[in-house]
Amino acid sequence: MYNLLTRSFQAVARPAAYALDWDEPNLLIGKDRFKKLPNDLIDQNISRLLIVTDEGIRDSGLLDDFIEGLEDKNIVYTIYDQVKPNPPIDICEEIAIAFNHLHADAMLAIGGGSVLDAAKAAGIAAIKPEKPLESLTGLMTVRKDTPFLIAVPTTAGTGSEGTLAAVVSDNKNRKKVTIMDTHLIPDVAVLDAELTKTLPQSMVAGPGMDALTHAVEAFIGKSNTKHTKKYAKEAVKLIAENLLEVYDNNKKDEGRENMLKASYYAGQAFHRAYVGYVHAMSHALSAFYDLPHGQTNATILPIILRLYGEAVHEKLAELAEDAGIAKTDHSDAENAELFIETIEEWNAYMDIPPTIPEIEDADLEELAAHAESEANPFYPVPMIFKQDDLVEAFKQVRGDSNE
Repeated sequence: MYNLLTRSFQAVARPAAYALDWDEPNLLIGKDRFKKLPNDLIDQNISRLLIVTDEGIRDSGLLDDFIEGLEDKNIVYTIYDQVKPNPPIDICEEIAIAFNHLHADAMLAIGGGSVLDAAKAAGIAAIKPEKPLESLTGLMTVRKDTPFLIAVPTTAGTGSEGTLAAVVSDNKNRKKVTIMDTHLIPDVAVLDAELTKTLPQSMVAGPGMDALTHAVEAFIGKSNTKHTKKYAKEAVKLIAENLLEVYDNNKKDEGRENMLKASYYAGQAFHRAYVGYVHAMSHALSAFYDLPHGQTNATILPIILRLYGEAVHEKLAELAEDAGIAKTDHSDAENAELFIETIEEWNAYMDIPPTIPEIEDADLEELAAHAESEANPFYPVPMIFKQDDLVEAFKQVRGDSNE
């Protein structure tokens, strides 16, 4: 009965999601595109700008040419640089206060997924200061235009620069708040490979595997369209061709730009086709133990894909072809396993651990409950897991099965 009710909900929600009309961001791609952005701001009649970032980006010098351009154009700006990984709600509220205090025309978020998501959530808080962000969890809860947002990713992973989702942390209740609304899609997205040139290897690895997880979970789910399949397959292809190369040598412009495109494409795939239990479990673990989201996804992904079993063999075999690793004399099951093994090999090559030993026995039931409530009935997963199934999955992620 539980499975029937879950699938019934998804059957009703699927056509509604397809019917939602939303535009992709105005996409600006190219080397040094970010530092040319002040000209675009003038064209948009933006004269007061709040810049949202973190201390690392501000100290890195990545903003210097852009700031010089703002000053040349007499654009008034304020920089908020206190965003932290897994951004808590109070930071989003601080950003909203800064935005309204400046009487800003627009917000520009430059950084990784945490910065982009914090800015999206801050946009909600700016227009709905009376509404606690944690009360807006779910789909289409904003229902109102948020401030004009320019998203500039400095990592290739979350795809948040093109999606309707924002994920922030409710530290008081040890859970992630996921808000999905078309009003959260940025108005402009800037993909400039120069901004990812100095990333350390860990910030290539985790975000890159986050993008892969977006593409894979979207593709194997039950709410795909031709559009989302195309984006997911292209993302997997680009990641397979470029991730390890960029990890080894981050100086190649084409590889970095391809990874930014892969991240964007994977985001376009999942924000209509959704994700699955990998993300639901990863969000729970990040909320409990403040773990890096991309790395956590990478560890969980092969474990969940094996648990899905036959339900995903055909689709994983297709992705194995896109990744260029499928063998013509293999069955779907064999090529699916080859794809999973390749994920594990990439993880090992990039020093991403195969398990997460931090998981405590006392937290297992609550972790599973959080993951279940996020995923069911919203995510159109290939196979439905209940709380007990998720407890066992968390144990595998911890490494119990390897003892």
